[in-house]
Amino acid sequence: MRLRSLSLAAVFVLVAVVVGCGDDDNGGGGQAQAPSPTNTQQTKTTTQAPAASHGLTIRMTEYAFHPQDAVAKKGKVTIAAPNDGHIVHELVLLKTDANPASLPKKGGKVDESASVGEIADVEPGFTKKATFKLAPGKYAMVCALPDHYENGMYGSLTVK
Repeated sequence: MRLRSLSLAAVFVLVAVVVGCGDDDNGGGGQAQAPSPTNTQQTKTTTQAPAASHGLTIRMTEYAFHPQDAVAKKGKVTIAAPNDGHIVHELVLLKTDANPASLPKKGGKVDESASVGEIADVEPGFTKKATFKLAPGKYAMVCALPDHYENGMYGSLTVK
């Protein structure tokens, strides 16, 4: 009987030791975790936009676009327009071969009849994006808000 009591006591001690060693302080509930491998390989996964979609960033400040002369590939082009300035700006794209510095005016403003789209009213510190389907050729970028174009806020975009 004494041998049986010692055997049971040994089993209880063994169980207490195993349970105590299994607790990991990380909320694992006492469950053992697989050891970390010592010889690991790291792979880098990259994602690319579909071939017909391209990205371009045109930054806006008082009173300029950066870059002033941008280049993009034909097709769908997503333009991000962060406003790094202190006042509201916009980016209007005009399909034209004309020099962006001497565009025709209508009613005292740049004639927007050749517009292929715009990113309107970007508040300071914010970024807006838009996707345009652009054919090869030359485009003018303008901020058509009052006095912005007149203060030199224009540039060109060449689509190849």
